[in-house]
Amino acid sequence: MFVAPDNLFVEGYIHSMIKFSDPICPKSLSFLRRQESTAGSGDQWIPDFAGMTPKNLIIEHTGISLEGMTMDDERMLPVEEMVAWEEFTDRVEILRELDGWVRNIQRMGSWSTAIISPRRMGKTVLLDRLVNTVFFKPEYRVAPFYFRMRREDTTLRKFLLEYATTFFRQYVAYCHQDPILYKNEHVELGELSGLRSDHKAVGVAKEYIRMFLRRYERNTYIDARSQWDAFIRIPEHLASHSGTRVAVIIDEFQDMRFYVHDVDAASLERIWERRLREPDSVVGMNLPATYDRQAQSRKAPMLVSGSAVTLIFRTVMGGPLGGRFGFTYLKPMSVPDGAALLRTLLRLYAPGTEIIPEDALYASAQVGGHPYYLYCLAISKCEGKAFAGPEAVDRVVRHEIEEGKIYGFWQTHFQDNRKHINADSDEALGKKIIYHFTRYNNRPVEIREIAERLNVPKKMVEEKIERLYLADLVWRSRARYYTFNDICLMRFIKFVYGKDLEGVDEVDLSERNLFNTLKGRFLEIVVQVTMMKFGRERVDGRFFGRSGEIEVPLFNYVDTKHVKGSKTREYQIDVCGRELPANRVWICECKYTKTPMGIGDVRKLEDAAAVMTREVEENGRAAPEIQKWLVSTGGFTKEVLEHVRERPDIHFSDHEGINGIFHAYGGNYRIPVFRKTESGEDESSQFRL
Repeated sequence: MFVAPDNLFVEGYIHSMIKFSDPICPKSLSFLRRQESTAGSGDQWIPDFAGMTPKNLIIEHTGISLEGMTMDDERMLPVEEMVAWEEFTDRVEILRELDGWVRNIQRMGSWSTAIISPRRMGKTVLLDRLVNTVFFKPEYRVAPFYFRMRREDTTLRKFLLEYATTFFRQYVAYCHQDPILYKNEHVELGELSGLRSDHKAVGVAKEYIRMFLRRYERNTYIDARSQWDAFIRIPEHLASHSGTRVAVIIDEFQDMRFYVHDVDAASLERIWERRLREPDSVVGMNLPATYDRQAQSRKAPMLVSGSAVTLIFRTVMGGPLGGRFGFTYLKPMSVPDGAALLRTLLRLYAPGTEIIPEDALYASAQVGGHPYYLYCLAISKCEGKAFAGPEAVDRVVRHEIEEGKIYGFWQTHFQDNRKHINADSDEALGKKIIYHFTRYNNRPVEIREIAERLNVPKKMVEEKIERLYLADLVWRSRARYYTFNDICLMRFIKFVYGKDLEGVDEVDLSERNLFNTLKGRFLEIVVQVTMMKFGRERVDGRFFGRSGEIEVPLFNYVDTKHVKGSKTREYQIDVCGRELPANRVWICECKYTKTPMGIGDVRKLEDAAAVMTREVEENGRAAPEIQKWLVSTGGFTKEVLEHVRERPDIHFSDHEGINGIFHAYGGNYRIPVFRKTESGEDESSQFRL
């Protein structure tokens, strides 16, 4: 049984027991009562308290009254998140993937990986939520070691102590399910080494702490590099000896190359002075290279992230770490999820500001679902800020790009990278190349096309695009350059560079055509995004036209699909989700009008299902189990309802049904239904919540 030393962790200990009521952790109370899983493991947690409520428990053993405490007061997380709890939107799919990555470490089924995306896409918020989720899963027996790299010059010896203390404190905190200890940076290693605990993994950790302190205290900075090299392997060794594995999670991993110096304190002061005079000339130790062996560990694999895309990619994919990391690219949110986020942000930061679903969707489309840009819109200081219609939204977006926070964000980035961006022998030509570069948002940069437009050698354009790559404005894959999916960056470039240029063709970045296309496919997009969030939950069957509850699958992928047999016509399936290894498939027919779906649409989906089966069998594979799903915002004809009533292989959702499913998976608005006006333009039925 764990016994806290006098007054050392009492506060954290109490708060850990309160934590059960946090909605993110429905099983949190179980750690107060769970039985010892293996003899001698020390997993039994305070058995004397079984049967007592946590509030009564605390009053009984401490005399502290918790009357009047609210849910917010009771919420205790190991990592303080940077956004409001409800502000975290979407990311269900990647969180599930990362949760599985952590879970599989126990069976040595995960390998090191990197999360890569541009700045302000939400990587740190994602990692915060991941740690706050897996921390409360002691059944995984994988301790999340979460280290955020700061951009502050420091000595290796000081950094080593901070790194080691963070690791051991978080490891012990996970074993004891103590979120306050996890984030208590005032706890020192000596205090941890004196902690009384019967937990097997903690006992092993304490031995490693004592060994580390003995060496650290008897040596100087001269031994720091040697001890650092030895310590990198400690998470793996501890995982082997204790049975509790480790997930090594490092945010802004690439910065380890620049801010840690193997020098004494006096020399560090000179480095500080040099950093002020010549910031680009100061380079630290290449600490990432020292992880070459650790990156291959299956008992303590690494999850690293970085916002300098070019640099983090080169750090983990080349040099000593080459071939040791996989990578995941964090994309902007889908337009429907971006709209939901904007509505949440306005409620949190601009109470009283109204926005109907269509305008939220339009705003999300105009910034490409980028979470930071949506935040900028919500807190914008644009005079007369409103979101009543596309023109009003455009005005706020334009304000942010030309003089607001989005402008400041990119202006700072361009200034910080001016040595790459402005290194042109012909300044005017360099600006023209950057301006034409804006044509290629979210697609390959056509270097030859730019060269022909400007009547300059292709090599000159290649050299300029390479400098943009070094400035983190494009990325490179398969020997080609690609722009990020960032329409606001393109508009910023057009605003800054376009006004001084003569003799260049106008570039249209309005995205109006994109939004019109989105309106036509919006229901399909909503269904696809929502299906990707399914995770074997039980959902009210009424949403699918059924009684009782429906268990939804966990799909491996969801997308539009075309099927064709050797002697059949080709069918397009609006949305198709496949679940493996169960070999189950859901295929969906979407009708996005106010007109009821007729029997012809149902027959078409049934024909598509038959052709899918035939196509699979012709390729020598087992036919999948196919669940058909009809989604119609206009409802269904009487003939359709009679046809599907006794057909369990066909689910059917009307407007209320699909809205119920959408809300169950994070939607905070009703799905608008577009109709044709007398002029032939689309408009929305403008539902309000």
